[in-house]
Amino acid sequence: MKNPSIGVIGLGFVGLTLAVVNAKKGFNTIAMDVNKTKIENYKKSNLDFFEPKLDYYSKQSIKKKKIFFTNNFEDISKADIIFVTVGTPSLKNGQINLSNLKSVILKLKKLFKNKKSKHLIVIKSTVIPTTTSNIIFKELKLLKNIGLVVNPEFLREGSAIDDLLTPHLIVIGSRNKKDANKLEDYYKLFYKKKIEIIKTDFSSAELIKYTNNAFLATKISFINSIANICQNIPNTDVNIISKAIGKDSRIGPLFLQAGAGFGGSCLPKDLNALINYSKKFDNVNSLFTAVKEVNDLQPKRIISLMKKDGILSKNKTVSILGLSFKKNTDDIRESISIKLVNHLLKHELEIKVHDPMAINNFKKIFSNKISYFNDVNECVKNSDCCIILTDWDEYKKLKVNDFKKMKEKTIIDGRRILDATKFSSCNFKAIGLGN
Repeated sequence: MKNPSIGVIGLGFVGLTLAVVNAKKGFNTIAMDVNKTKIENYKKSNLDFFEPKLDYYSKQSIKKKKIFFTNNFEDISKADIIFVTVGTPSLKNGQINLSNLKSVILKLKKLFKNKKSKHLIVIKSTVIPTTTSNIIFKELKLLKNIGLVVNPEFLREGSAIDDLLTPHLIVIGSRNKKDANKLEDYYKLFYKKKIEIIKTDFSSAELIKYTNNAFLATKISFINSIANICQNIPNTDVNIISKAIGKDSRIGPLFLQAGAGFGGSCLPKDLNALINYSKKFDNVNSLFTAVKEVNDLQPKRIISLMKKDGILSKNKTVSILGLSFKKNTDDIRESISIKLVNHLLKHELEIKVHDPMAINNFKKIFSNKISYFNDVNECVKNSDCCIILTDWDEYKKLKVNDFKKMKEKTIIDGRRILDATKFSSCNFKAIGLGN
């Protein structure tokens, strides 16, 4: 069977990753975005965000001429299978903003209205249940040459390439077997081996994505709630507790790492959207609301630890190690570091920050309000308190000697990555550690 040509509309984190991986796998790929500057940069493999292996895959795809970057929407008509990956950001009330998606669908409707060639449109953008049925399908249903499926993504920032190449599951939502089978045939060509596929309807596929992220968020808020109990019981350590319950196959060890809370572009946004969507049903979102409340309060646990030690004073200096919401990415969206720095600035503290990847993104928000360092030792020098907010590998290797130039050796491990027993000479504190 001949490889279908692939189109991707919207070259953010998901779209660009999807496009370059398809091209690297040998599929002729049309990568489209309305941002002309972005397209010109991508043609030269000048990427505007960091993701492991992505730069290599991009350069290889360009070199082999398997990917075509464009800002001309009509070019997408050359693709057999078109993945829609435009963003669905949150509005202030938590509801998702569908304006970009609606715009794309209307353009596709106009583009294919008088064409006879057959195309499959694949919705990868994260949308609430009934969006595809009530909005997208209604616009496209009269186009007999267009198939439509929902195919949610489960990519983790920092592991996106690996997640695309070795997915735990493929979900396909459709109204008919023909459309679903066409996408399944593509995946058989893509993987060359059997991958588990669940076929369902539009709304179930949409809800699977939200359920997945809501459950992960729940596990994090759950273990953080346990950590907050441990904080008040001498000699208890939430790491021991999470390790123990993680051995239970019904629970599992993943997402049981206590810390300052979750951030990023997915979990907070999807949780807020699910809370907003479920308000229309009676008494079904109390759990999701509680998960959000726990996460919103978690950074204040760090503030509380600082307050007890008298560090919330304008003559104090605080160093923060880790700005991205997780390691192996420069993404600071909904990062705990932003919330914490905003709070500390109100107390007029001097703030020094370090991160291997996210410094430039942080500067766009805080400019000269804080100080930036490329070296950990220089960042912590003369500080009264050091707070670790991201589990970068280089931070896990830190020893007591790395903090010797601090004024007061108060260390708050917000990600539970240091061994407390090795920092007995410091005023060491960690989320979920009962001192």
